[in-house]
Amino acid sequence: MIRSDKRLKLLYVISDLLTLITVFTGVNLFFRGKDDFVSQDYLFLFTLSLVWIYLTSRNKVYFLHLHNTLKFRAKNHLKNHIEFTAVLSVLYILLGVPVYSHVQFGSFLVIFPLTDMIVNYMVYLFVGRLRRNGKNIRKALVVGAGRTGVMMDEYFKNTPDLGYKIIGFLEDNPKEDNLQQRILGPISGIGEILKTTDVDEVIIALPTHLHERIQYVVDKVDYYGIRVRLIPDFKSLLGRNYGTTNYGSIPIINIREISLDRLRLAFLKQVFDFIFSLMVIIFLAPVFVILAIVIKLESPGPVFYCPIRMGQGGRSFKVFKFRSMFQNDAATGGKMSTKKNDERITRVGRIIRKYSLDELPQFFNVLMGDMSVVGPRPHRIFLNQVMQKEVDNYMIRHYLKPGITGWAQVNGWRGPTDTEKQKHGRTEHDLWYVENWTPFLDAKIIYLTIFGEKTFKTAF
Repeated sequence: MIRSDKRLKLLYVISDLLTLITVFTGVNLFFRGKDDFVSQDYLFLFTLSLVWIYLTSRNKVYFLHLHNTLKFRAKNHLKNHIEFTAVLSVLYILLGVPVYSHVQFGSFLVIFPLTDMIVNYMVYLFVGRLRRNGKNIRKALVVGAGRTGVMMDEYFKNTPDLGYKIIGFLEDNPKEDNLQQRILGPISGIGEILKTTDVDEVIIALPTHLHERIQYVVDKVDYYGIRVRLIPDFKSLLGRNYGTTNYGSIPIINIREISLDRLRLAFLKQVFDFIFSLMVIIFLAPVFVILAIVIKLESPGPVFYCPIRMGQGGRSFKVFKFRSMFQNDAATGGKMSTKKNDERITRVGRIIRKYSLDELPQFFNVLMGDMSVVGPRPHRIFLNQVMQKEVDNYMIRHYLKPGITGWAQVNGWRGPTDTEKQKHGRTEHDLWYVENWTPFLDAKIIYLTIFGEKTFKTAF
């Protein structure tokens, strides 16, 4: 660890421990007075300090103070406080400390986190002010003035307590206009720059495919004994949605990582799907019965049409729909797309298709776990095979469960997929939904499904 990193880490450690001692002492003085301190107080304070040091070490609280945004660091610090409170509560119950009343102990558990978060923020402001004034800073030379170099420049500006000052960039083919004035020369001149300029660290921000250029820079920097860091430009190779993890000591890159890969978010969506679908089925039960009767009276045939569709992970399942045609496409292997003024559609079918009432039985699919309320619409097996061959990344839409409604549908991309524009337009909207899912987006799509004009414009 670099000396300035060690000093900053030590500053945060000391500030936390001093806050802990101060709050503990203050609460004791308030409830018991200065003459009532006993050896058990010192033992308990020592225990508190050990627990705090252990948890902060396990959660890498101070490491995160050096390498993450203020928001992320505050979140991690708060998480540590929650664990600290939980551990202390268990110890208090198990040890049965009679010296401290419930009110006194509870007061400490409330005051310490609040005070410590405030103190940490004040330290953050103090360090940032010092380093903005040129105190205890680290001079860095960035090799590469492309998109990654710009991101590093913005990152250091937004996190002043890191203490980095970029003295300039080296680039063979400068393209970023806002860095033009700060480019010191081509990469081949790095030796001369390091010889004549005071540089504490070199940061390589070159695309990963320029491995020979990267090795050249590393060799030059090592020759002068200067620290070097490499920023892998995964975004140019993998796109925006990727994540990193480890299998033991082996680093792993998860390509196309999505928000619903997180267990808590997937659970939240599943719970919402179940509750929302159950409510719809209960409240619209009379509508289900009326539609079933009308469909049966108008034309011979079953009330429901149950084709086979492809679901999450490529698994097939049976979709429930109200029958809207005299003659439906085959449940499996069907290739007959619906067209405008299709003679197969019944009079009732034309109405229920316009307002998507034929899709209502799919709420049973949601309860069965095959579908979600919101997601990419399930396509026929034949259409999936065609789209897979003709549209790039089409099958990524199957990362999620298919939905009764979706982002493509509320933006007018429903109905036929005969033209290239229709195929690509629908797929692009489905993939955008997969990569940008949030609970609020689902709520917006449900609202637009009911009240949006585009939703019904292409229905027939």
